[in-house]
Amino acid sequence: MADSETADAVVVGAGMAGLVAGLELAESGADVTVLEKAPTPGGSMRISNGIVWTYGSFEELRERSPDGEPALQRLLVDRIEDDLAWLESVEADLVTPEFDVPGPGKTIDPPAFTDHMVERIEAAGGSVRLEMPLDSLAVEDGTVVGVEATGPDGKRVTIDADAVVVATGGFQGNEQLVEQHVTDATENLYLRSNPWSTGDGLLAATEVGGKTTAGLGTFYGHTMAAPPADISPDRFADATQYYGFAAVALDRTGERFTDESESALEETLTQDIATETDGRAYYVFDETIADRVFGSKTADEIFETAGELGGRTALVDSLSELGATLDEWGVDGDRAIETVEAFNDAIEGDERLHPSRENERIPIDEPPYRLVEVQPSITFTMGGVAVDESMAVKRRSASPSGMAIGADDAADGTVEGLFAAGSDVGAIHRRRYVGGLAVGLVSGRIAARSALERIGNA
Repeated sequence: MADSETADAVVVGAGMAGLVAGLELAESGADVTVLEKAPTPGGSMRISNGIVWTYGSFEELRERSPDGEPALQRLLVDRIEDDLAWLESVEADLVTPEFDVPGPGKTIDPPAFTDHMVERIEAAGGSVRLEMPLDSLAVEDGTVVGVEATGPDGKRVTIDADAVVVATGGFQGNEQLVEQHVTDATENLYLRSNPWSTGDGLLAATEVGGKTTAGLGTFYGHTMAAPPADISPDRFADATQYYGFAAVALDRTGERFTDESESALEETLTQDIATETDGRAYYVFDETIADRVFGSKTADEIFETAGELGGRTALVDSLSELGATLDEWGVDGDRAIETVEAFNDAIEGDERLHPSRENERIPIDEPPYRLVEVQPSITFTMGGVAVDESMAVKRRSASPSGMAIGADDAADGTVEGLFAAGSDVGAIHRRRYVGGLAVGLVSGRIAARSALERIGNA
């Protein structure tokens, strides 16, 4: 028989969104329990670079990510500065990012920030319980009234609550869901996140009638040096090939397959490698790109690290040597030479390419040439649970199709008592990234305030 407990609110997940929601609830006087399935709190935030940022205006963000949900994107832009100030008010240690970001932003030290947030939640009377996964949501008459979970001792626990916030970090760790929505070639897709975000919030929400968004097949990630590279989580950033959008990317046939330059954050290229080339590509760049800084390192430094980690790399003095190396790697080297030469001719002649190259129209013609075999990685999924502007989960049976004409003007029903935050919320990003930790911060606070309103009315 399950043990029975009560709380005002339960937050599922102790990453950025969950800890923010938990602290907002606890310091507002609510009795809150934060559940975390991992043995340590922090989620994917804990292994991130810690930069909390988004774009400086709604117009800039929409230009950057036009397929995301406009109302949620506006919330992100409108609230980010106030929410960064709130982090300072709760004595989180924030510093200026070491490189420029295109809008408001601060950097946290993720492990220290995690510990600080947990300590404040507990000091305010809340609890953060580790190794305690969510099994299901408890529902009465269509209203979420708590959760069922399993404790570290294996015992089932039922927690009755007036509000539940799911903030479990997306479904990138769920191989079945990734195969269903993203790519069949999961064996060629690194998991560049914590291993515990397996779609628990999404699955629980849909089981009680929650609606999902479009864009379930889109994700944020980067390429990293492909196997046999040996990459531990603490080397994710070192292994990331941030310069990819400026390189020429080839598939196994030696041809280009997308506009590498679509996004300067490399996430669109990463998605295309996952979905169009079965998870393998080959970056080619030259001396001009080698000296450029991407993030905090030059492309050449990133290239050298890929080799140090055991990835396949080559430094060659001519395109003929490049082709010979690719032949050894199982790629059509002659076709690769033709592709690079055609690319250079089109750039120098100011001609259009197919696939197009809208940005970074610079020829790859200054030897020595660098060649790196890369594999895509997934950090978080962009599609997920559909929410309204209060982060209340929309009810599928009470919502119109998003494909219908005039659907944006129609009212959606919600699942009473259920809210979502962070990467469990879908469609703030869609294909293009707008700031993961910022989404966690802003949506976590909104979800908590909405839960507080419900607690006050319960």
